[in-house]
Amino acid sequence: MKNKHLILIPPNGRFKKQDFSLFRIIKWLKNFENIKISLIYIEDGNINKNLKDFINIYKVKDEEEIFNIIKLLDYDFIFHRSWMGAYYFAAKLVKTFDNVLINIKDWNFAEKEIYEYLFQNNKDYESIEYIFKNCDNILSHFTKEQAKLWAKEYNTNKNKFKFFPEYCNKKSFNNKPKIKYSKNVKLVYAGKIPSSCLAEDYFPGKAHLRSIKKLTKQKINIDFVLPPDVYEDFTTSKKLYLDFIYENKMNKRFNLKKGKILNSQILNKYHFGFFELEASGINHELYKYAITSKFAFYLECGIPILINEKFHSIAKIVKKYNLGIIFNNNDLE
Repeated sequence: MKNKHLILIPPNGRFKKQDFSLFRIIKWLKNFENIKISLIYIEDGNINKNLKDFINIYKVKDEEEIFNIIKLLDYDFIFHRSWMGAYYFAAKLVKTFDNVLINIKDWNFAEKEIYEYLFQNNKDYESIEYIFKNCDNILSHFTKEQAKLWAKEYNTNKNKFKFFPEYCNKKSFNNKPKIKYSKNVKLVYAGKIPSSCLAEDYFPGKAHLRSIKKLTKQKINIDFVLPPDVYEDFTTSKKLYLDFIYENKMNKRFNLKKGKILNSQILNKYHFGFFELEASGINHELYKYAITSKFAFYLECGIPILINEKFHSIAKIVKKYNLGIIFNNNDLE
């Protein structure tokens, strides 16, 4: 196989605090001597990322400079990680350059009017439609069931949608010790949590709080383990997370804890990892056919999984391989 040059670009050119997908990918790509990797990103002093695994790094000041550097490089593919709120930039890459692979994070969040109100963004809907119709390779954590739905909705070829979940790194697999079950079952949620100030129909913050209160009253211990940069938000943006901070202070069976980047050993002391306990948002399609990044992290840890049946695709895998317990909202009562 001849040498290939792959350019990696984070959302809008900027790394996000809770996204580690490019860091997982580079760990895998480094195994191939015939693949040259170049990272182009905009520096952000508020986000600390360890870039030791990247060799060819172009640190720029703005989006225009990203485009200028790409034009100077002899590349084979551009791999762009994108998120909601960043699809205009992704669409611009597709319009400007050949051989662009767009790795989307989420879609299906809300209808256009609601989406634009919640996020103050009036470009994503038009941009995602352009991407879906004009990009030949759209990667996401959504399964083939979702690909069929999008192909029909946007009148495009379903084969351009590639199932590309966040994968496990072999070196990160953890030999989790067995924990004896006692009266004090320990559950853990690893990842970012939304503010409970946000609209309950579309964000799980209030549902998380209800679950915490219900289960801790039954003497079940729950910890939320947050990525380091996300954990710091709880000290700098206290007003957004007062409900969780209150539970952390006053509820002896609930804790907010600072995690470690892509280090699943921090979950060794827990019996089960979960995604959402109460799944009550009306935007069910957001996660119905998604295999989210948390799944890879839990697999690396070797921790049994608690999964609400509304997470259809993950629940299907959990059942097939006996990875944990599937439940529904009524089971929380």
